Amino acid sequence: MKKLTQLLITLLCVAALASCDQKKPSEITIGIIEPLEHTAMNEIVAGFSDTLKQLYHQPVRIKVENAQSDANLQRAIIQKMHDANYDMIIPIGVGASQMSLAMVRDQPIVSLASDLSDSTRQQLHPCNVAVVHDEISAKQLIAFVHAVYPQLTHLMLIHSAADKVFPEVTETIAAGKAVGITVDHLMVATLPELYNSAQSIPAQTQAILVLKDSLIVSGISTLAKLAADRHLPLITSDQGSVQDGAAFSLGVHERQIGVEGAKLAAAVLNGQSICNLPVVNMEKLTVFVNPNALQKDSQTLAPIQTAADQMHYTIEMTKTGV
Repeated sequence: MKKLTQLLITLLCVAALASCDQKKPSEITIGIIEPLEHTAMNEIVAGFSDTLKQLYHQPVRIKVENAQSDANLQRAIIQKMHDANYDMIIPIGVGASQMSLAMVRDQPIVSLASDLSDSTRQQLHPCNVAVVHDEISAKQLIAFVHAVYPQLTHLMLIHSAADKVFPEVTETIAAGKAVGITVDHLMVATLPELYNSAQSIPAQTQAILVLKDSLIVSGISTLAKLAADRHLPLITSDQGSVQDGAAFSLGVHERQIGVEGAKLAAAVLNGQSICNLPVVNMEKLTVFVNPNALQKDSQTLAPIQTAADQMHYTIEMTKTGV
């Protein structure tokens, strides 16, 4: 009898937990897909979550899933959100967005930090996606690096094996060539490889560059240490990596990507047609600077400030202990 009672209690507990995870009739469930967690991703999620709560006043449950840079796990997460009939899916980044669009046809998608164009979106049948576009062109980034360091001739670009990165690597090499910079590149397939691979950076390298590349950005502290040891500026394309140890970046406020995404999500939840919403382009670029990292890399603020003034970029010091 005692064992039977314990079994009944266990089954009731399991049932209670399951019911807690079930969607309430009046509750909206939104799933956010992070390809890999790091500071920039967390800022995007925070911007989205906080803003949606301000704009949409019905009960909302936001579930954040981290794919840990694993395509199979990411696919499983998207499938779960689809099968559970989430009211909206929010993929962050190009890869997660492309996979979501391939797998989900009957639920609205708000793609954040994506490169999806409006013409491509309009070709979808049905069109079920709104977009916040935040990509910085290689030409813009290299032009700024050249303005900061006009004597720089050898730049090392460290990148992952993500599909979306390879065209950007090609564009960066071409942009460097146009201004007299040789852009060498080093591919790192997994995060544990980053430190050993970075040790092979050739002696003539004068600076290290990282694009909007989740895998590499998640290991930015490793590169920051190497850059400090070799007194090389570590230049990136997002605010979060500067907070985590890079010297400076040209990018956008990551939190604002989430804010703009929440505006699109709220519009859809309030009844607007998703495909009539314009693609949001994050066009206001900011130069984020980590003074501590500059000092460790034996760099100074002056050339960055001068280049930012010349190119009409706002400069912002990061709040970081790194």
